[in-house]
Amino acid sequence: MSEERIYKGIPASQGISIGRVYLYTRKQIKINLSLLGSDEVQNEIDEFRNAIEISRKELRKIFDLAVERIGVKNSKIFEAQLEILNDNYFFNDVINRIRNEKRSASFIFNDEIKKLETRFIEINDDYLKERLADLNDVKNRVVRNMKREKLVSKVEENSIIVAHELSPADTILFSRRKVQGYLTDTGGVTSHAAIISRALRVPAVVGLKVIAQNAIPGERIIVDGTEGLVILDPKSATLEKYEDKIRLYREQEKKLYGVINLPGVTLDGKALDISVNIDLDEELDFVEQSKACGIGLYRTEHLFIDKGDFPTEAEQIEEYSRISTAAYPNKVTIRTYDIGGDKLLPSSEREDNPFLGWRGIRLCLDRENIFREQLRALLISSVKKNLKIMIPMISSIDEVRRTRKIIDELKDEIIKEGYTFDEKVQVGIMVEVPSAALLADELAKEADFFSIGSNDLIQYLIAVDRGNELVAAMYKEFHPAVIRCLKVIIDAAHRNNIKVSICGEMASIPLAALMLLGLGIDELSVLPGMFAEIKQIIRSTKYSEIRNIVQDCLAYPTEPEIRKVIEDYFNENVKQYVIPENNNVL
Repeated sequence: MSEERIYKGIPASQGISIGRVYLYTRKQIKINLSLLGSDEVQNEIDEFRNAIEISRKELRKIFDLAVERIGVKNSKIFEAQLEILNDNYFFNDVINRIRNEKRSASFIFNDEIKKLETRFIEINDDYLKERLADLNDVKNRVVRNMKREKLVSKVEENSIIVAHELSPADTILFSRRKVQGYLTDTGGVTSHAAIISRALRVPAVVGLKVIAQNAIPGERIIVDGTEGLVILDPKSATLEKYEDKIRLYREQEKKLYGVINLPGVTLDGKALDISVNIDLDEELDFVEQSKACGIGLYRTEHLFIDKGDFPTEAEQIEEYSRISTAAYPNKVTIRTYDIGGDKLLPSSEREDNPFLGWRGIRLCLDRENIFREQLRALLISSVKKNLKIMIPMISSIDEVRRTRKIIDELKDEIIKEGYTFDEKVQVGIMVEVPSAALLADELAKEADFFSIGSNDLIQYLIAVDRGNELVAAMYKEFHPAVIRCLKVIIDAAHRNNIKVSICGEMASIPLAALMLLGLGIDELSVLPGMFAEIKQIIRSTKYSEIRNIVQDCLAYPTEPEIRKVIEDYFNENVKQYVIPENNNVL
């Protein structure tokens, strides 16, 4: 009997599934490298145009299926691919090259797509790199249709798809067969396979690197999309354990569904705002469906990334107004561009360490015309008076004062233009740099609120790059320096009568949420998928008890001591009210 094999990847869509492997291997396209005769050129161009039209029809059908399965907003993925196929300027270039060079359409088309791919690769941004899959999908589709080959996607119902890479179309087409999970060697949380999996509510793990070469077609497999774990050929005991988890998870979902619209209040009456972080449209759907959920962090850099350039003022007003309306009457905190210089500088001038470089407020103050346009759009969009502005990467008082001065000038400007807006719009800062933590008392006098960016703060504070496999294990939310630093920030905010939230991943971790409650945080901005569970944890806790426990933790010198105390409290006092969806609540 073979032994079970365990693989760790990036959790992309929550949930647990048990099924059988369907190993999907996309047929490799072959490019015709031969030269054309003069009498073959026009026929080649006609074949190319016909392949483009067939590809458009295919994508329109897939788009219609996607709308049916995941809604209009999430189906924009396929609109983007259709836009590539409708780019006459691009295709005229291909046709002219076929005429002039007398090379096959597949060769010229592949060469032109490679040029686009090179531009994407040069931009050091994970989101844009994920868009390479879109280009590849379009290329493969067109070349396949030139060769008149059919895409085979037969799969047994209830299978778990294992592939090196999945295109958006693959993911949607497989969904017709009641697929129970998606696993890929490549990709990240912003890959289209991940986005569609979340919209379909199907567990997915990406970035597994070697799963496609190690999975055997038809063998039993467990997917834990919450932990990012994959288990091939699991033992009987492992199967029983995960079957119990699935049963508990379904019970928990039913219980937690009724919690979503209840207030975030502890057993002894301490109120805590619980909001969500938003990146994608399918996450915005959650906000629109909930009546008691604001947006604690809306990232605007995707507007730049999606367009490849800074959006116009009108485009920004449309987007910010849409977000404000979706959240109304609850609050929405919109963060100004947190774009690094690595996304704007030519490759010859790229920064060696963009995390410590020209990013966030530094870039915005240097490119003041762009910053003014964004702030102006935010002010004009604040008409419902539920919009808050948040400035990232603050490291000095001067940065806040310069930003405030710009905002005051813009208010005077748009008043003269006759706009109605929230003249008392709150302007807060992200505390994610150690210098900001040490200046918290002074910064609190300049800002209307704090939002702690725990991801960067922890990395900067303990000098650990969690993307570096050699040191990633040293990244610890319960490090004594981390919780003491958080206490300093929270106390400084309260001394100056402003509220403080946390929008990093720490807020979505059950035990860490308890710690933050005990530290006196005012708001937790969490992942949408964790909203109900974190709210139920808060509703199942006595603030007076966890506050005293956390106070004791501040004196402990090691991370394991702190973690054990919080974990013991959770198991003894909270666990009976909340059924965790996995054994390891951290």
